[in-house]
Amino acid sequence: MTAAVFSSHLASPSTARSRLSQVATRVMNALVESRVRSAARELRRHEVLMSDLGRRQDHSPLFFGQSDDLPVKL
Repeated sequence: MTAAVFSSHLASPSTARSRLSQVATRVMNALVESRVRSAARELRRHEVLMSDLGRRQDHSPLFFGQSDDLPVKL
């Protein structure tokens, strides 16, 4: 009878650690998924911004024919 109590006592902490490990794994997975969604959202914003800037770029002759000096030396 002592062996049965002793073995159940040893099994309990490992189960608790296992549950803690599962909870920690789930939390980490949720955090990683959240960061992936956030990074994908930022990437889409960046791609939309770059395509918008590409469409708005001025290719008029006045843009290419400017003869003013730049305000700083390159």
